[in-house]
Amino acid sequence: MANLFADISTPYVNDITLRRILSPAVKENIFQGIMLKPGEAVTEQYSEDTDAAEIQVLRQKPLPNDAREIGATTNGAWFNSEDAQTSSTEAYGIQILQTIDRVIDIPTNAQDMVSIDLASGEAQNLAGLVNRNINAVSIAAMLAKNFNNVAGFDKKNSNAAATELDDAVDSNWVTLASNGTYIDCIVDAGAHLDDGNSDQGIDAYPDDQRAVIIRPSVKASVLKGMIGLYGGVGVFDVLRKGGADTESRPKVATTGYLGEIDNMPVYCASNVVWSLVEAYLGMTAGALNDLVGVVVSGIGTGRALAFNNRIKDIPCPNGQGIRLQPKYRFGCECWDPLSVVPIFAKTFTNPVTASTNALFVRGKASRAAG
Repeated sequence: MANLFADISTPYVNDITLRRILSPAVKENIFQGIMLKPGEAVTEQYSEDTDAAEIQVLRQKPLPNDAREIGATTNGAWFNSEDAQTSSTEAYGIQILQTIDRVIDIPTNAQDMVSIDLASGEAQNLAGLVNRNINAVSIAAMLAKNFNNVAGFDKKNSNAAATELDDAVDSNWVTLASNGTYIDCIVDAGAHLDDGNSDQGIDAYPDDQRAVIIRPSVKASVLKGMIGLYGGVGVFDVLRKGGADTESRPKVATTGYLGEIDNMPVYCASNVVWSLVEAYLGMTAGALNDLVGVVVSGIGTGRALAFNNRIKDIPCPNGQGIRLQPKYRFGCECWDPLSVVPIFAKTFTNPVTASTNALFVRGKASRAAG
């Protein structure tokens, strides 16, 4: 490998070679934090013991117990004539099989020649990449469940075979109307969550467990519309109204938080997150460009993070240096297709059309190249 020394890259002005120094400060990479938060977009309360392949969650099904009228011709006796009922449960699983664990070698020779802490920088970058993957895998699990069920197919988890449903879930998709706004779409999506899902024992999805995840293009459209209404004065204050506090500031580059619309927190996920969603679902780049947001209820999605042993460092086996051994395992499963309301910029064709191509979630590094 050729070595490039100062005669090529050193500053040269008016026939004089000038000095260049390396700054001890590092230009940091910026990663968005976890936007799909427990208690809002997902639920993480099911288990603290994550040293397993799967967590099983049980739901006790509500039993039908309709009112009757005493004295009526049908079932009007002093005692109810219907047979006794027996409790029943339904099992849900959260597989914890996605992992970020590629080792990183830092040679001592390399560390000696630069003025920054390579190990600390790699750990910081890893944390950001993990956050990005957690956001993406959560959205991917939600979309897979919704798209599959709308097409009439289901996968209990990413490794299960797709099974045909007796009845496809009615589409709860929201599409931007020609004369509509994205705020209209968000409000309409919230109304879908108000409808609940009686098959899952939910009359209406709780308001305090909802979240809105949108693309940057939607944020721009929403703000332009508000500027038109409010003349550019207090636009973010209007968006934040009803938020945690009036002093909260939007922090798109870190938390993704914008404010609240229709009593739901709104987060702006960068396009790199949406691209990773496509990768988790095995889609080609740009396949979800017309999907501009999702409005979700955390009660329908379970997530588990196995971060018990995040990073271990050992002597590098290749020579003097250290080897960082990350161990981040995580998994996300959406159990309720109606808890996810996708928003589209225009008419969208469901990518799921048969059981053979039902969507499933799998880390990019385990997807076949193609």
